[in-house]
Amino acid sequence: MKFVRQSSRNITAILAIVFALSALSFAKGKESSFPDIKVKNFGQMDERFYRGARPKDADYKALAALGIKTVIDLTDNSKKREQPAVEAAGLRYVNIPMVDKSYPSMEQVNEFLKVVDDPLTGKFFLHCAGGRHRTGVMGAVYRFNHDRWNLEQAFAEMNQYDFGSGMGHGKQKSFVRDYWQQFQANQANASVPAAAAH
Repeated sequence: MKFVRQSSRNITAILAIVFALSALSFAKGKESSFPDIKVKNFGQMDERFYRGARPKDADYKALAALGIKTVIDLTDNSKKREQPAVEAAGLRYVNIPMVDKSYPSMEQVNEFLKVVDDPLTGKFFLHCAGGRHRTGVMGAVYRFNHDRWNLEQAFAEMNQYDFGSGMGHGKQKSFVRDYWQQFQANQANASVPAAAAH
């Protein structure tokens, strides 16, 4: 019996790794599929979600040509400059200001989820300054909520987009771990009443 449980865990772990690698190849492999996009660290997460570094003003028209409807800016210092350029390209601009290297608040997370869960948002492009740290954190939040990824899958994808570069982002990494643990606890608590009803 012990062997069966251990084998089952090993198979589950292997499947999780294969799934994560498949998703990573989808996300990063798509970068070369977009020759008109000049945004650094650009990638497609799924059919609605694109991510990358802060675009230059000329990049918004190319994003609009992909069918993107909304730009979500996670920086805390570019709204005045960026919003007019985004709107000039016919896109909706949303700013959820996050201080770089800081532990995100639940208000920021909830605002992000509210925006991405709104059908009017359509396809969206998420960015911070480099498309690595703040974008990686919110990408992980999205993966937990929408794709039911585990922590290892989320960290693997974050690293694929260069999350590990730079110093001082430990608070953001801690947030992802803490958020995932709370998310797991909430999922377990939600399933207990359902199981008790059967």
